[in-house]
Amino acid sequence: MLHWLRAQNVALLRDVSLEFEAGLNVVTGETGVGKSVLLEALGLILGGRGRSQLVGPLGDRAVVEAGFTSPAGETPDGERFGALAGEAGFPAEDGDLVIRRELRLAPGRRSISNRITVNGTAVPVAVLRALGVILAEIYSQGEYLALLEPGAARETVDGAGGHAPLRRDVAAAFRALRAREAERDALQERLAAAAVQRAEMERALEEIERAAPQPGEIGGLLEERRTLGHAEQLAGRLESAYQALYGSDSAAGAQLAVALRALEEAGAIDPRTAGLLDGRPDLLVELEDLAAAVRDRRDSVRAAPERLAEIEDRLVVLRGLERRYAGGAGGADALLERATEIRDALAELTDQAEERRRAVAAAAAAAARYRERAASLRAARKAAAEALARGVQGELVGLGIPRARFSIGMEPLPEGSGPGEAAGTRHFTEHGLDRVEFLFSASAEMAPAPIGEVASGGESSRFFLALKAAGAGKGGAATLVFDEADTGTSGRIADAVGRRLRRLAASRQVVSVTHLPQVAALGRTHLVVEKLESGDAVRVSTLDEDTRIEEIARMLAGPEVTDSARKHASQLLAGADAGAPGGETGGFAPEPAGR
Repeated sequence: MLHWLRAQNVALLRDVSLEFEAGLNVVTGETGVGKSVLLEALGLILGGRGRSQLVGPLGDRAVVEAGFTSPAGETPDGERFGALAGEAGFPAEDGDLVIRRELRLAPGRRSISNRITVNGTAVPVAVLRALGVILAEIYSQGEYLALLEPGAARETVDGAGGHAPLRRDVAAAFRALRAREAERDALQERLAAAAVQRAEMERALEEIERAAPQPGEIGGLLEERRTLGHAEQLAGRLESAYQALYGSDSAAGAQLAVALRALEEAGAIDPRTAGLLDGRPDLLVELEDLAAAVRDRRDSVRAAPERLAEIEDRLVVLRGLERRYAGGAGGADALLERATEIRDALAELTDQAEERRRAVAAAAAAAARYRERAASLRAARKAAAEALARGVQGELVGLGIPRARFSIGMEPLPEGSGPGEAAGTRHFTEHGLDRVEFLFSASAEMAPAPIGEVASGGESSRFFLALKAAGAGKGGAATLVFDEADTGTSGRIADAVGRRLRRLAASRQVVSVTHLPQVAALGRTHLVVEKLESGDAVRVSTLDEDTRIEEIARMLAGPEVTDSARKHASQLLAGADAGAPGGETGGFAPEPAGR
């Protein structure tokens, strides 16, 4: 609830302080006196746009302050308020809320800066706007159908029907669905990005497996190639070695045999000579074995151009694979290691494909859960819309539009189109699957149409009041501010408007700017806006019983207040607690239809 408001150097408001009470607060004053500036000052506190024209003549800054009672924590608004306080970091424990906003002009008065505090903590304008939605709703001429903004009819129906729990279920199901879809789409993106890589990896693995490299194979091939490339030279060297070892009478083997026989003969004569061969290997046998090995190797060395060509071809294949898939180094062992890595990567992609199939199933299940909850919300909306439409229809008759036709249109949101699995859920929203619209006609002969297209200003203001009176006021902010909701009315209709404002004020605070004495007389607190004699500033006063009679008499009679007007004013005040003369629902002349 709004308790007080102070404005300093805000347009014509030099330094104005005013207090508000629970129930119906009325604000009156002559036309053009500056009542709208009060609403602009309050609008600044609720996050409205700061304009350089609002900074008055007393300096380069304008200051607005206001005190509220913060919403109770156990209510939906209280929960939103608590969450906002936590995010913005301003204290909100004791229930008192003081908002201060300062507009400061830059040199040249062409741009403006804001400094905003909530309970002493600086916050940005975005936080103030979010806070303002919770604290108060201002409905001024041309803004009554903030109702006409997209989603406003839906919010009104949901507020009237008490659909907050269903809305939370739908919003939770929507968030869960989008999370599952995001997981599915992320996997799809990874798999799509890996599709080219997969083809490349499969091709690489096929080439490596077809080549079937063996551990150490390249080194063996290089050795064999070197041998085959020098076969004749190698065979000649081996032949020379064999001849020197064992191939002639002068070879080492023959000479060693002669030496050994001589030592044996000498040993038979001299024991000490015989001991020279003790512990020595059989030298002749060793030499014969070496000679045989050299001979065999000589015999195996043959020129083999076919085998050399095979080796060259094999090396070309293995070295090419090594360059492409093993970084040009590491040989056959690196190729075998790379093949293992590719198999592991392909297995992981297969796992991701299975994971994506599970994610697709999870997203489909989440979509089904969302549709189920959205269908429950739709059924509740339909029932609430029908009840609200009946109530508004009756209220419109009592507010002087007896031939009005009103309904609440509901139709499914159009389904999304386009490729991909998400096409069927693109029209899903956290608010459900319904388009809700207020349809109105002031004449029985005309089919109802969207209210913003056919209602006059007076009809729009009374329509909003009818909505609130019919039950749409169950939800929303604790303070409602009406700027001339009685536009285009007089007499009994004005009294009916005032009594509906008073009925609303039984459950929340209402502030109404009015030009009509019938409405002003119904207020619990009466504020009057007057221009000072200089004409360049205004003051705002709270009226007592006597001054209130005088103000209502002025509203009845004009500048020249008569005793008769004072008597009529007293009668209006005395009858404020009585029922509306002649009842509230019949006998009123209709307002002309259309704009």
